[in-house]
Amino acid sequence: MSQVLYSLTLVFVFFASTNIQKTSASPSSYSQNHKTFVKTACNSTTYPDKCYKSLSSYSSNIKSDPIKLCTTALNLNVKSAKEATSVISKLLKKSQKSTAGRKDKMLPETLILKDCLEEMKDTIIELKQAISEIKTLQDGGSVAEHITNIRTWVSSALTDEGTCTDGFEEVKVNKETKKKVNKVVEELARTTSNTLALITNLRY
Repeated sequence: MSQVLYSLTLVFVFFASTNIQKTSASPSSYSQNHKTFVKTACNSTTYPDKCYKSLSSYSSNIKSDPIKLCTTALNLNVKSAKEATSVISKLLKKSQKSTAGRKDKMLPETLILKDCLEEMKDTIIELKQAISEIKTLQDGGSVAEHITNIRTWVSSALTDEGTCTDGFEEVKVNKETKKKVNKVVEELARTTSNTLALITNLRY
């Protein structure tokens, strides 16, 4: 009898240790699956490496949910747009100081920066509209219509970003100013392009 109990104890200990190992390995396995989901989604974008680098750290929250993926991308996009807007706002203030008291002689650079700043503000509004729209996806209604609206808002944001940099090609401005604006806006446009690609490929 004692021999039988001893054998059963060994069997129980074996299975218990096996289950513990499986349980401890599961979170890592899930995490890898979530990162694979993000990686696969980012492969459909124009700048896949940039996409994965920005979204992979949020994979545990995104899991394998395409709505959470696009929502996260949009939130990060808004953050990037705000950062770009801040840079352009500072450049505008600097330009305005150089022409203080000479309203009739405002530099073309100042006018272009003002227009660009407005485009960036519009970009933020449009991206936020897309976020509001994506929240309605789970509330019922026409899914196709919501996705179309989201895509339209993000496309408009991308257009505004392009309009901003186009202005600096049409008028001669300070080279350093132009360089700084192009750098932040082009970086933002890559982010927006990736967001648009993720939304275009959204399957819900």
